[in-house]
Amino acid sequence: MQRHSGLKYKSKELLSGLKSSSKLKGWKEAVEIKPKKNIALTMGIGQIEKNPILAMSIGKKEVEKYERVTNAYGNVTPAIVGQNGNAYRMLAGQSSFEACVRTGIKDIPVIIAKMDSEADEMKLALLLSTVRKDGSPLSEGAFIDALVTRHGVTRNELLVLLKKSKSWLSKRQSLVLNLTDEVKEMVKTGVICARTAEEVAKLPRNVQASFASRVAMDGLSKTDAGRLVGLYIQKESSPALQDAIINSPFAVLDACPVAAVSRRKEKRGLPERIAGCAGFIIRLAYELKGLLASADTESIKACTRHLEELCTAIADIRTVLHRINGAVSPGKSEGGSNS
Repeated sequence: MQRHSGLKYKSKELLSGLKSSSKLKGWKEAVEIKPKKNIALTMGIGQIEKNPILAMSIGKKEVEKYERVTNAYGNVTPAIVGQNGNAYRMLAGQSSFEACVRTGIKDIPVIIAKMDSEADEMKLALLLSTVRKDGSPLSEGAFIDALVTRHGVTRNELLVLLKKSKSWLSKRQSLVLNLTDEVKEMVKTGVICARTAEEVAKLPRNVQASFASRVAMDGLSKTDAGRLVGLYIQKESSPALQDAIINSPFAVLDACPVAAVSRRKEKRGLPERIAGCAGFIIRLAYELKGLLASADTESIKACTRHLEELCTAIADIRTVLHRINGAVSPGKSEGGSNS
């Protein structure tokens, strides 16, 4: 026993010496760090402040997914909120929070994490987004950009916190800094995936939306999108080639060696491509309908030529459809009339 007591005493002495050693600066602080005690309770929805960065990437589909759960069982997914003084801000669970608002739920279960600063809130929200998949690439990029530019957090700190690569950090941040709002909306609604958007972000802003739309309509893979973008930004690429990449990406891919052509293209049959084009045109048509409904006379006049070209294109499509369907267009019964 005396032998063990001596060892215990020497261990304490050694520990004390290590803590005071100047060669191990910061070791004492690391040893003495204690996790903060978080609190689980029920809060009123009105007490919680929405997180604008998380809200920017929440789409209708994500909210509807949680809404199905809340309609049947109430809110069974606790939100995580950060407490900074008397303020409570959402750090994770924004989609389920929005679903609760829509279904009329007034009180929700939450876990309160006490924060010392806004930077700490952002770090936790970013970390939760990467490990829980509750956020989105857009919100992750926004958190990274805010922490680096507004709060002085270094990239090395984020690498240690998130266990991610430098490339991952740069690509996520590029989604926020380089993409146009139109393309961000396409990512948010799932028209294109985040990995494809990272490639689109390398293009000039004035051609991003057109290229992203063609990628979605043609069902190009992220690999094909990356190859086309790489070709576009090469210094020796001519304006004619760049225009073809934006407006006719399949034609450019077809001009490449057979081995380099996307497997996705080979798998997509003609019916699938027709359905993809039709679905994409329908989405754009409804968006255009909303824009026209809110436009003033001057705005309409400024777009007269484009609208006339659109009418011509629609008439051409109707002609083809009438011929294919024996003079009966889709959505119209034989001998019936359009409502």
